[in-house]
Amino acid sequence: MLRFITILALLCPLAFGAATGPLDVLNSDAPYAEKAEACRLLSIHGGPEAVEALAALLTDEKLSHMARMALEPMPGEAAGAALRAALDKTEGVLKAGVVHSLGMRRDTQAVPALAAILAADESDAAQAAAAALARIASPEAINALKGRLESGNLAPAMLAAVCDALFKGAEALLARNEKTQAAECFDLLAGVGNAPSEVRSAAWRGAALARGDSDRAAMLAAAIQGDDAALFAAALRTARELCGESTSAALSAILPNLAPERKIPVIEALGECGGDVAGTALKTEAMDGPVDIRIAALRALTRIGHKPALPLIAELIWSDDAALAQAARNSLSFFPDGGGDDIVTAMLGDNKPEARLLAVQLVAKGALENPAEHLMAAAEKDDKEEVRVAAIEALRTLAKPEHRPGLLGHLLGARSPKEMKAAETALAALGARQMTVTAGELAVQQALYGALPDGPMADVTEKVAKAVAAGATTIAANNGPFGDTAPGLFKKLRVDYTLNGAPFSRTVAEGESINLQTPSAPDAVVDAYLDALAKAKGEPKLALVRLLGSTGNAKALELLLKAAFDSQDDARETALRAVCEWPTPAVLPTVLELAKTSADPVIKTLALRGAVRLLGQSQMDMPELIGNYAALLESAGDIGDRKLTLSGLAQVPSADALEMALRETVNEAVKPEALRAAVTIAKNLGKTPRMETALPAGTDPAGWLGNDPYWSVTDGTIVGHSDTTIPKNEFFWAPFEVRDFYMVLDVKLDPPTANAGIQFRSKRVDDHGQAQGYQADMGQDVWGRLYHEHGRGKLDWTDRADAAVKPGEWNRYEILAVGPAIWTALNGTLGVAFLDLNGIDERGGGVSVQIHGGPPQTVHYRIERLVHDPEVTLAGLTPEQLIAELKVSEN
Repeated sequence: MLRFITILALLCPLAFGAATGPLDVLNSDAPYAEKAEACRLLSIHGGPEAVEALAALLTDEKLSHMARMALEPMPGEAAGAALRAALDKTEGVLKAGVVHSLGMRRDTQAVPALAAILAADESDAAQAAAAALARIASPEAINALKGRLESGNLAPAMLAAVCDALFKGAEALLARNEKTQAAECFDLLAGVGNAPSEVRSAAWRGAALARGDSDRAAMLAAAIQGDDAALFAAALRTARELCGESTSAALSAILPNLAPERKIPVIEALGECGGDVAGTALKTEAMDGPVDIRIAALRALTRIGHKPALPLIAELIWSDDAALAQAARNSLSFFPDGGGDDIVTAMLGDNKPEARLLAVQLVAKGALENPAEHLMAAAEKDDKEEVRVAAIEALRTLAKPEHRPGLLGHLLGARSPKEMKAAETALAALGARQMTVTAGELAVQQALYGALPDGPMADVTEKVAKAVAAGATTIAANNGPFGDTAPGLFKKLRVDYTLNGAPFSRTVAEGESINLQTPSAPDAVVDAYLDALAKAKGEPKLALVRLLGSTGNAKALELLLKAAFDSQDDARETALRAVCEWPTPAVLPTVLELAKTSADPVIKTLALRGAVRLLGQSQMDMPELIGNYAALLESAGDIGDRKLTLSGLAQVPSADALEMALRETVNEAVKPEALRAAVTIAKNLGKTPRMETALPAGTDPAGWLGNDPYWSVTDGTIVGHSDTTIPKNEFFWAPFEVRDFYMVLDVKLDPPTANAGIQFRSKRVDDHGQAQGYQADMGQDVWGRLYHEHGRGKLDWTDRADAAVKPGEWNRYEILAVGPAIWTALNGTLGVAFLDLNGIDERGGGVSVQIHGGPPQTVHYRIERLVHDPEVTLAGLTPEQLIAELKVSEN
């Protein structure tokens, strides 16, 4: 450090010029910034030689604080003398700053002057003097603070400053073990009636800490029994802080005579402090009185592990008051160091069934070590069904793999249906805890990454296979491992593979991951079930089939599929149910087929539920997923099945899914569910939008084509114009097509009586370029309407946007088409909201703009942007609002 300061001192002149140092700067007429920097440098290495120059700045409004920064840390008497001298030369903020610096130096010689400032008024300097005296904390400084507080009549700000200062001074005395003097200060603060409650509470605590055990105990008793709520809370906090024999004794002595509302907080404090004296007092409270106090006492007795209370606890577990009995049972279960184990063990062998049943319940909560062993014994030996069932039910969460044989024994030899069901549930829970992602025989057949299914892509089979060979079970779809195989396009990853011989195919979007394996129970679990199955008949056999269905294990699935389609197997229906409820997509083809073709309405519904669940996990290609949902809707047997299918369809973010849901809205029986599904789908669309780049810019038409001489591009605006009569409608065609898209453009007609339109999802019908398809119409009395050019004519012929038109000016036109739904907005006002269920073959097509046949006219189209696969939002309306506006087509 010394070396650093020395080097810095040598370099300092460089800041001001080779022949100038900080003192020279201070004694010159240098600007403020240079003098401030000089003060900063002197604060690091300045000595007595700098005091005079710095002292001269203490009265400077701009540089006083910088001078103080240099003088505060400076060793030697000279700096302190300069600051003390400045007290008579400064006022206001400058004086308060000097006072602060004297406090930072802990300048005892300044105490008389600081005391005078403190007593003079309530200025900023006086408040600063209080803080400075607290930092100095000499006897004279403390006396000055005490005297100012005792003088009374302090304004709130000054009172707060003096209280805070005296409190800090008292803490300094306490740290120096000057407890008597500290106690006097704290007592004075605690007695200030108009001080904030937090000041009095903190002072009370300080006074208690400064006193001996007997005096502190008396203080605790007085505060806890007194009327001051703030001191009561402070006493409890202090008691917890000072827990010990004397504190416990003091609290225990006053506990019996406290008001009920104060007993519980004191009981809780005793529960933290502990000790035999506390235990005795708590036991007395637990024996009789209000139930809430007895419960609090039981909890505290348990916390401190007071063993003499165990007989009382054992008695109270049979209390007629349910809350008190439960509290006692909890105490027995969780008593520290196994204190209640002997009582619970004795209860397990009690002659009364109700005692044994309660003991099982306590063991289930953790009353004994190795609880599963005790529960297995009770399940095996107890002669009462309710006790055995309770023991087996408790094993649902406590059983370990080594208990599986015993549980299977209970399943096969159950003495009642309840026992068998409990054993099945316990075995299923145990198996679920053992399910893991295990290394199966996984072989990658093909992997493709790119703009699937028809765009640029790359075969990445080798890369995925290498990752799998290295132990990977999750493959991320991103450019990192595979490169950018389709620049500027949204990509997908598809992996076809086999797992233990079964074929799978997974497709995910860029940024997502494919999980090639799913959790399953180990083969050892399945083998244990199969061994038991070989011996089982009747209901136990069916239970074992259900257990096999919960494993997710390929060996189990093979057996279930065989049993499900074997008409001679007496477990056929149960196996079919298990297949429908299988946890992984491995059974999806089977379940889909059952949902479509099963003659059994129960199995059909179960299969439908399973199919909807598994489709959500399948990660299959979107067209295949949509096709499966379409098939499920087609084969849905009743209204409930359609509603269930719609609930699954709602999770598919696809315009085709939206169309399916919207088609169902015409069915009044499922209309609410169909609308909810449509809104959910709509909210999830637009996550991967694509901006169209082939839009005119400057004078470049960007590939747009039309017949001469009607079309040109100027400043990025498409202009359709003719000075003479136009024989027929003319169209300017884009070089791309659209399906689901959002388009926003500004349009202007000259004259305002002209007619034009924007074609979308359209096609050319002749060599001349005539269009057939949807048209967002524009012109006098047709603005904001939807027309079908050379086809169905007027579709949504509404005047709702008429008022928004600006004739002869630029008008902002927005078009949103997603699936069968088409919306338009004109200058922010919704125009078209059309649900075209008849145009199933017109979901995609070309884009063009029109100049209408007829008199001379000019039409301007300035396209701002066109977005493929957009969000469903328009004119500030949400998906719910837009879908609510839709009207079904009639032609």
